[in-house]
Amino acid sequence: MGFPRGPRRPVAPGPVRSRSPVFAVGQRVCIAVSAENGSRRVSLTDEAGQHTVASLSGGTEVAILAWRPGWAGAARYRVRATGSGDEGWLAVGDLDRTQSANRSDAAVPPSRGVDRPARLAPGHAGRPFGSRK
Repeated sequence: MGFPRGPRRPVAPGPVRSRSPVFAVGQRVCIAVSAENGSRRVSLTDEAGQHTVASLSGGTEVAILAWRPGWAGAARYRVRATGSGDEGWLAVGDLDRTQSANRSDAAVPPSRGVDRPARLAPGHAGRPFGSRK
């Protein structure tokens, strides 16, 4: 079997990826502060992004509860303010990881029970599924 002869067709360039930050569910971050005057307010919206449910000022610490992917880096995050308990959705550009990175309580505590051995079903002999000898 031979190779096709003739000119090669140019390959179309791949999609352009944006460099927006990515935050993990459970992570604590802050609302971004305006570079001009240091103050800023953002609106928390409902899931559809149509109605404002609360408003938070820049620097307010929030916990990330969920996220939704978006086109061209426009991911949305469901957050809860750690002080007031206000919940709602906002855009990734409204969050800033650098403000809470220096705080000692910014890290989410590890989940409990990870190092416990798996239990065997009653009457089961042998090792748990997925474990190695």
